[in-house]
Amino acid sequence: MEHGTLIAGKYELRERLGRGGMGEVWAGRDRDLHRNVAIKLLVRDDDASPDLLHRFEREAVAAAQINHPNVVSLYDRGIHDGMQFLVMEHIDGTTLAHHMHEQAPMPVARALEITQEICAALVAAHRAKVIHYDIKPSNVMLTADSRIKVVDFGIAGFAHTHTFTVAPTSMLAPVGTAPYGAPEQFLDQRGDERSDLYALGSVLFALLTGKPPFSDGSPLSIIRRKLDDEPPLLSSQRGDVPKAIAQLLTELLQRDPGRRPQSASVVYERLEQLRPSVTTCSAGAREPDTERVSRAAPTRTLTRETPDNEDAFEITWTGQDPISSYATYSRRSLRRHWLLFSVLAWPFLHAWLVFVLLANSNDPHDMQLSDVPVAVFVGSVLYPILLHLLYGRHLGAATLNWGRHRRALKDRRPWSLRVDAAGITTTDPRHATPATGRAGHRVYPWGLASTVSLEHAAEFRWGPSYTVLHIQPAGMGPQLSPIRPAGVVHPRSPQGTAGRWPLCALGPMTEQQHQALISALARHAGSRWKPELSR
Repeated sequence: MEHGTLIAGKYELRERLGRGGMGEVWAGRDRDLHRNVAIKLLVRDDDASPDLLHRFEREAVAAAQINHPNVVSLYDRGIHDGMQFLVMEHIDGTTLAHHMHEQAPMPVARALEITQEICAALVAAHRAKVIHYDIKPSNVMLTADSRIKVVDFGIAGFAHTHTFTVAPTSMLAPVGTAPYGAPEQFLDQRGDERSDLYALGSVLFALLTGKPPFSDGSPLSIIRRKLDDEPPLLSSQRGDVPKAIAQLLTELLQRDPGRRPQSASVVYERLEQLRPSVTTCSAGAREPDTERVSRAAPTRTLTRETPDNEDAFEITWTGQDPISSYATYSRRSLRRHWLLFSVLAWPFLHAWLVFVLLANSNDPHDMQLSDVPVAVFVGSVLYPILLHLLYGRHLGAATLNWGRHRRALKDRRPWSLRVDAAGITTTDPRHATPATGRAGHRVYPWGLASTVSLEHAAEFRWGPSYTVLHIQPAGMGPQLSPIRPAGVVHPRSPQGTAGRWPLCALGPMTEQQHQALISALARHAGSRWKPELSR
């Protein structure tokens, strides 16, 4: 490939960043969305089975669904001139490997901070059923503001470069890198989430000592020692590390996956508990899950062009404004429905009583129930009563939802919306999970969306209606799971229409702010922005 080549008709190659057995890495530019990207061109393995190539495709698509500030986003993928290509978020920064070369061994507090951010990325990925298979310092980026971004989720384990295994390699199995990979990956096993945790332990060991636990000798000799020997004790190489941290490392580096911690969430919580026990990190260090980070290329330092963020739109709402200031908020319609229900109940009840009396009458001079045609009974009594009961059921559900809505008003929090070249970013602390961080941070890359629109959405039937930013998932991957939009009060999510999912309710905005949002959507979403759907 050469400088200036267009991949898929829109990704321009600008600078080759690296070349290896798996292909090439380029800094590029998305001409449609006017943003910098990183592009990986992967050589296709002709010996690989079709099933394995399909698996690669599925995992790459699944990786695109991971939305987390510590994960480099995957925007697009396809085939160009016989090479699979991957388009990823562009990062300003250096690899952790380069950073370690200059600063390892690191202070314990900083090593724990970095490890916890990597672990936060693993929590998000494992929840999406994506395993990295090759966690190592060269697959971790350190941004200009000292934040961590993990590269190559879903694809790293399929690259042959610098990987070794005692099993046949023609299967393109995800085998990892000898100094950091888990022992089971070098046998005939594929590994699982616990393999990533072993690699995480190896990275923490390297941060604290300057090298991974098994590092001397050839790759094959390292693998053999991993399979046969116990890892060295941290205390033998560094004595100032608290025993609790050394114990966690011992557990992470167990040869038997069953003896390791069983999930990234467990490890994350233990790291969270350990951090207060060591000296506070240097000024400028941040919690790994509360702030947005830069976009980056995965292999070396890049100079980012400033226009990418100059035209971004960002707004934060306090959560204290009256809902009536930005939503259609009235309970009169529900009261009117209850009044109508009550009025209609009398004739239906009267008709029912008449038929009951006829059924129980023994006077031969009275009209008997058997004299009434079945069609008349069903059409004039039974069917209307059933409809009335169904109507009452909907009214009861709406009344219960109003109760939940009032209770939820007591826990309103600030929420935010950002539209930029990378995609749509929302925060809402009420949505916080281990995957989104305490800020409830979610990122929706443009590559996930086929349409973007502003539409009205009600919290529930006869409930408050908001103007909500919607996207329709692109056909390239699995549909987005229903989510609770940022800024919506009710615990349940408004349902999307025609396959479009609500992402963020718009709070009170001035006309100038509203126009700025429309301009940002038109500029960054490109042809995905559908103003004709907005209503």
